[in-house]
Amino acid sequence: MSTKLISKDEVLHLAKLAGLTLSNEEIEKYAVQFGQTLDYVQNLNELNTDNVEPTNSVVNLSNVTFEDGTKNDRQFTADEAFSNGKNVKENAFVVERIM
Repeated sequence: MSTKLISKDEVLHLAKLAGLTLSNEEIEKYAVQFGQTLDYVQNLNELNTDNVEPTNSVVNLSNVTFEDGTKNDRQFTADEAFSNGKNVKENAFVVERIM
């Protein structure tokens, strides 16, 4: 694996995007490190992913959405939401002032 340096201009462009000011030593250092990182990521091209299904998450969670006009039975009414509140006034929880 040969480390491919990225150009000084590419490092300066990335620094500008990140809002960083770099010294000449840092520019050279990051060019080498970015090159090493890109080489490492290239290892992923060697993986056989033919039988792997695309996914955006490794956990079995999904967003809960409702079609327009459908009733949301999981939503609390205002009375249910404030039912355990110690001090409720005009559909709001009343708390002690912090400052």
